[in-house]
Amino acid sequence: MLAAIQKQLVTNEVLTETMLAKKVQVSVAALTPMINLLVKRGVVEKVNSGDCSGGCGCSATATVAYRWLGEAKKTQPLNILSV
Repeated sequence: MLAAIQKQLVTNEVLTETMLAKKVQVSVAALTPMINLLVKRGVVEKVNSGDCSGGCGCSATATVAYRWLGEAKKTQPLNILSV
């Protein structure tokens, strides 16, 4: 499943969580732990758009999307033994 998520994000660069869940054919609830793993690995970035949570009655709601960063953006751990 991680490979399918990665493929969609590489192809589309940025997808909302709803669109990503539809493309990989899982629920948003099932997608969340998998996408969080990719975020933790540093290859995907969570992007929040819209400041309103919808509580004020306006039609603008916060949208969560994910952006593919790729392997080049991963931070390398500091190796103090090679200094």
